[in-house]
Amino acid sequence: MEIEELKRLLEIDAKSVLSRKVEPFGTEYDIVKHELAKIRTLNISERTFEVPGLTRNLELVCQVLAEFKEKEKRNIMPLQYAKSDDIVLMQLRPEHVGENFTYKRDITLAAGKYVGTFNVIPPTAGKLTVPTKQIFIITDIIELSPTAPLTAVQVVDVDGVSQYPIEATLITKATDMQVFEFPHPVIADATLDIDGKVESKTAGATVTTYAFPVGVWIGYGKDVPALARPGA
Repeated sequence: MEIEELKRLLEIDAKSVLSRKVEPFGTEYDIVKHELAKIRTLNISERTFEVPGLTRNLELVCQVLAEFKEKEKRNIMPLQYAKSDDIVLMQLRPEHVGENFTYKRDITLAAGKYVGTFNVIPPTAGKLTVPTKQIFIITDIIELSPTAPLTAVQVVDVDGVSQYPIEATLITKATDMQVFEFPHPVIADATLDIDGKVESKTAGATVTTYAFPVGVWIGYGKDVPALARPGA
């Protein structure tokens, strides 16, 4: 996202744009806030955890959605009650990236090397093409592998614009979780490329990372992906 786009988004009065009443849920703004409250709160190892980047940027997410609504001239509905031509917001899922896509990745380091890089999104070299009339917003990356090999995350490309080495900041490091927060949300509606860096104490080792992006997906009810079928 270019800085001019960000400035434009920040000037949007999301509460006013999303003021349409949807009984019995309140306004569209209320629907969005309710959904974001669920997405930003995770339960990990029997503890409740609020995702920092998403929590910090809740209003910006609302502004992105408000702009999308104004462009599309369609209504926003809770996912459970949405029709195919309604706009919905939901947690970003692996299925948004690709069918049977998984965030678990086994990375084999080169011989004699203790570090290596891999593709977080997409899972292969190149860029992920975001489908038409869909928006990905990513605020954080969480590593859940017990060995925690992930040490850095970098945005390479957003909407065809190459990025300087913008790394997410490691703000939480526990025995069962690491949280990396991007300085600003990654907002993509065309292309996206995010890479990660892994390390090992053993040269040439194979490490397992479970790094998943935390964020939201905006699109139409008809484009909500089905759950992937194991082994399909």
